[in-house]
Amino acid sequence: MNNFAILHTQRIECFEELEKTITGVQRDIVQLGRGKMRGRLSHGTIAGLPIDIAAFNRGLRSRGLVRKDRITIGMLTSSTERVTCGSHELSPGDLLIGQPGEELDNRHYGGGSVLIISLTPSDIEAMFSSEGRPADPAFWWGHQFNGTDETVRWVISRLQELAARLANNLVLTAQAAEFWKRAIIETVTASAVAGAPSDRGGPLPSALKTVREIENYLDTQGDGPIHISQICKELRLSRRTLHRAVHEALGLGPISFLRHRRLCSIHATLRRHPQNTATIADLALQNGFLNLGRFSQYYYQLFGEYPSDTRLQANETASSRN
Repeated sequence: MNNFAILHTQRIECFEELEKTITGVQRDIVQLGRGKMRGRLSHGTIAGLPIDIAAFNRGLRSRGLVRKDRITIGMLTSSTERVTCGSHELSPGDLLIGQPGEELDNRHYGGGSVLIISLTPSDIEAMFSSEGRPADPAFWWGHQFNGTDETVRWVISRLQELAARLANNLVLTAQAAEFWKRAIIETVTASAVAGAPSDRGGPLPSALKTVREIENYLDTQGDGPIHISQICKELRLSRRTLHRAVHEALGLGPISFLRHRRLCSIHATLRRHPQNTATIADLALQNGFLNLGRFSQYYYQLFGEYPSDTRLQANETASSRN
């Protein structure tokens, strides 16, 4: 199986190793905090999306250009002291966005960590085509967006958890990789998109007709998770309109509806293919579930049994037939 998600992590023991924080870009680093510089540096891709992660324990100044062919979106994921970028003060969860080829300079007064993704204009169009202003690359250029309490509490930990799984030589299918690519973009950019009104609210189409169109589209995509942004792009609906339609027709939101479909797909796989050697954790991730404990809770709430119970019962049934 091809691996559509790769993340390599290395330890750093000197400030010079941070000069390659962004893949393909040389940055000037000056260590300003006293003591031995230590940390980690990770580079990877998921479905073609470059991901760079850096963590360090001493204060420094970083200066240089961002990538010339992409829009660079950086999130400050932690800091022990003050952080500035140009004239901006940054706090954990904040985003700083550089247009292609722009020079950015950062000052970290203590240790910290950053996560950086680099988007092409086609990535932005594919991800935000139904969201109005965010679909325009110019919306992102040269802006800072403040994070929220939710960003700090939940988003950062989710990104770090996913990065840890990717670093563990996890093999994803193309469809699962595309889902997680979109999930990463959505997670990183949530605070920016939340503040941008959609230009495509419009009148609500027939709710049931919309849900049928969603189901027809999902059926054509085969097994694996489909991100909400893909549905919005395919059906040319804003997320607000999609939510209203699904809730009106089914009495639950689209995220819950898609989660139920994915849980049913995993249940069917465990029953029909009890000899499948994939671990339950891997099956969960391939279907868009990152946290195994939360996945097991969703599964139990829906089916009244845990995934391991389903697999065990299927194995016993298969053995009795033989």
